[in-house]
Amino acid sequence: MHSKPTIEDLEDVSSYEKILTLSYNDIAPFVIRSLRSFSFPMTLMWIVMTVSMFLVIWHWPGLRIVSANPRILTGLAAGLMAIPLLLVPVHEGLHLIPYRLGGAKDIRLGTDLRQGIIYVTAHRFVADRRLYSLVALAPFVIVTAGLLIIILLCQPWWKWILSLTLLAHTTMCAGDAALIGFLKNYSHRRVFTWDDADAMEAYFFAEKEDNNAI
Repeated sequence: MHSKPTIEDLEDVSSYEKILTLSYNDIAPFVIRSLRSFSFPMTLMWIVMTVSMFLVIWHWPGLRIVSANPRILTGLAAGLMAIPLLLVPVHEGLHLIPYRLGGAKDIRLGTDLRQGIIYVTAHRFVADRRLYSLVALAPFVIVTAGLLIIILLCQPWWKWILSLTLLAHTTMCAGDAALIGFLKNYSHRRVFTWDDADAMEAYFFAEKEDNNAI
């Protein structure tokens, strides 16, 4: 069984290759470039987004002009803004819990209003592919499943509002899907990542193929 490398081990160019340095300031451009990728996580995100858009149309409360129906404006505000904002602590908490269970001590929350993102990072903590995938996908899987169950059980008006919320939350998961999709390019190699929260950068390393074969 392989042991998890330290940061110093990862910097050993004879054993590991740095495959990506991602500045927190460049997350949005990275995600935009990844939107057309055909990785499983990104494809799954597009499927959920398509389903949520279908549900929004299916449960639309009457085909009326928005300005003629104030309740539609109220529903739009609730589904696209108010409820997604209330879900932010849940979403970020679901990122944090796997990090904490994995042994990370210095976990930090950050925001970048220019890019419209909120992020959780574990400072100088090495995570392998399995843990990082769990951290990245936990909010998407759990919140999506929860919203779909509630949509099935609630009243028609709330079905529409929560379908809007599902659409909004899925877009919040695009960054996580993009990063996991990127790592899929190295599925035949061991991959590790760690963040320097002070420098506001994330680093991704893959074990060199000759070492991986040993």
